[in-house]
Amino acid sequence: MRLASLTWCLLLWCVLGCSRGFSSRELGVQYAPPPGMGFRSEEAGPPARALFEGGLELRSVRGVPPALDAGAEVVLAAAGLQPPGSLLQGSEGTLPAGPVARYEFSRADGVRTLVYFVPGKDDFVLVVFAAPERDYGALSSRVELSLSSLRRL
Repeated sequence: MRLASLTWCLLLWCVLGCSRGFSSRELGVQYAPPPGMGFRSEEAGPPARALFEGGLELRSVRGVPPALDAGAEVVLAAAGLQPPGSLLQGSEGTLPAGPVARYEFSRADGVRTLVYFVPGKDDFVLVVFAAPERDYGALSSRVELSLSSLRRL
C-alpha cells in the first residue's frame, strides 16, 4: 500500500510539476513558469523571446553581456529595450542559473516591472515581468520563486 501511495505521489508531482516546463534551444534555457503563467509563444528574434501569460517574458540576447554591475540602463540598452519607468531599486544576487542583477521599475500609470539579468559567457537572458500595481506584489513573488527553476542549456 505504501509503495502505491508513493508511486501515486510521484506521478502526480510529474503531471503537475513537469507539464508546466518550458525548454528552448533557441533561448538556451529551461524554465518552469509560475502557475497561471503558461507558455504562449516563442519568437526566434533576434533577440529570441518566449512570451508567457500574465505579463512574463524571457529574452535571450547573443553577444558579450554587460558587466553584472553595469546598471539597468546599460543592460536594457544591450537588449534593445528602454527602461520601463523609473528605477526603484537594483541589486545583485545569485540564482541556480548563476549571478544575477535584479531591477524594479515603476511607471506613472501604475504599472510595475521586474527585470532579472542573467549573464552568460557569450549571451545573456532577461526575465521581464510587468503587472498593474494592485497585482504586482503577489505575482512578482511567484515569478521570483519560479526563478529557482531557470537553467541555462
